[in-house]
Amino acid sequence: MSYRKQSFIKGAAILAVAGIISKALGAIYRIPLGRIIGSEGMAYYQTAYDLYIMMLTISAYSIPIAISKLVSEKIETGRRDEAHKTFKVALSLIAFLGITLSAILFFNAKGFATMVKNPGAYIAVLCVAPAIFTVALSGAFRGYFQGMQNMTPSGLSQVTEQIARVVFGFILAITFLPMGYEAAAGGAVFGTTIGGLVSFLTLIYIYRMKRGEIKAGIRADLQSKKESALSLVKRIVVFSVPITIGGSIMPVMNVIDTFIVMDRLQAAGFSRETATSLLGQLKGMAGAFINLPQVFTIALAASLVPAISESITKSDFGGASRKSELAIRLSLLIGLPAAFGLFILADPIMKLMYPAEPATLGMVLRYLSTAVIFLTLVQTMTGILQGMGKERIPVISLIIGALVKFAVSYTLTSIPVINIRGAAIGTVAGYAATAFINLSAIIKHQKSNMRVSKIVVKPVIATLAMTAAAYLSYRLLFDVIGRNSVATLVSVAFAALVYGIVLILIKGIAPEELEMAPGGKRLSKVLKKKGLL
Repeated sequence: MSYRKQSFIKGAAILAVAGIISKALGAIYRIPLGRIIGSEGMAYYQTAYDLYIMMLTISAYSIPIAISKLVSEKIETGRRDEAHKTFKVALSLIAFLGITLSAILFFNAKGFATMVKNPGAYIAVLCVAPAIFTVALSGAFRGYFQGMQNMTPSGLSQVTEQIARVVFGFILAITFLPMGYEAAAGGAVFGTTIGGLVSFLTLIYIYRMKRGEIKAGIRADLQSKKESALSLVKRIVVFSVPITIGGSIMPVMNVIDTFIVMDRLQAAGFSRETATSLLGQLKGMAGAFINLPQVFTIALAASLVPAISESITKSDFGGASRKSELAIRLSLLIGLPAAFGLFILADPIMKLMYPAEPATLGMVLRYLSTAVIFLTLVQTMTGILQGMGKERIPVISLIIGALVKFAVSYTLTSIPVINIRGAAIGTVAGYAATAFINLSAIIKHQKSNMRVSKIVVKPVIATLAMTAAAYLSYRLLFDVIGRNSVATLVSVAFAALVYGIVLILIKGIAPEELEMAPGGKRLSKVLKKKGLL
């Protein structure tokens, strides 16, 4: 097998395109879903989904990363037979964990829903439990392909998973709506289970198509001395446990957050129905927009682990530092404009997407929007640290961030005048603390002169220009036309255009960054000729 590698930029681009398609489908799905089942139904949906993510993180978050890292190292040293053996051992391990946790969640669904003080989510928890097993298996295959720095199978499986999730989730939500919001939320989240199965079947098909090439590569590199299965399991566990602990912190905190919001809002005098509605606004509706910019940084982080690991293996510390600096710049180029755009247009966006919901929805998004900056940075810097072999540092930073989030949310949410905004502020504070700790660690351990001011200043200038353009264009259009939908859509498009133009004029984007975008290579050549790059 040729085992041709993609650069980490190209790998990130492939996953980013797949992620954009997946997230776009998810966003399209959530808008009509929120309109149909309302904030109450979205609270049930999100509660089940948070429990699913928590269980999935324990079973399948770190092992694919371990597969990616170990496979990359073995291929780099010419041991392709060992790379494939690592995959098979890890697949068995992840299958056992996946089926075990699926069973635990399924047979204890009522207890979990009651534990987080949202018993109406019981049906939804039942419906999402089987997804843990199939999605965990998909993670093993993705880790194997990513370890070979081939991101295409992962990207394709993401798209097929999301298409199935959206189509079946939407159909089932409508089908079960006459039975009530609880049943409709269960139908919607069952789309996740179907999507996981479709993703797994997609990866199985790709693997079988490449099986001949894989076997040929193994035979070509077959060596007499082999690492035992027990030794591989030990290495996978040693690498995975710290990442699993770290990766579990925020999913666990999201589950705890559901308990905090429901409990503290009721302590502040709100009824259970009102508390459920506010929870749905925060996590099911506003949270969807906060997660959208993660598309690129999740892809970037997955591509960074094997790329930086390869540089470290070769003792190319300068290359690792350059990749890290570029990755952080890319995160800011995405996170800053997304955060400020959501902040300045929070009310118009939520009125456009959820016209039937109360005005508090825009307020929730405004308070939550700043989290985008820190969340995108955390994801990227976690990938950098994992690639450096410093996987314990993100664990510590996430624990500290989770404690900050818990303290702030618990304290502020019970204050009647602050209420749901307290949970949003807690989320921002938690991710901010984690991001600053990770950045300090990267600078310290890479011993590089990372140009933080150069990384930050130009994206900030372009973002401020974009923010002004968004605000002024919306006010002008709304005053003239009087239609929120037209004013919002036009102002978003105009602000994005202004952002891109200003970035180019102040030379705030490097050629390799621009070339990641669709059609970017052609535009890069034109701008280079004009001296703008």
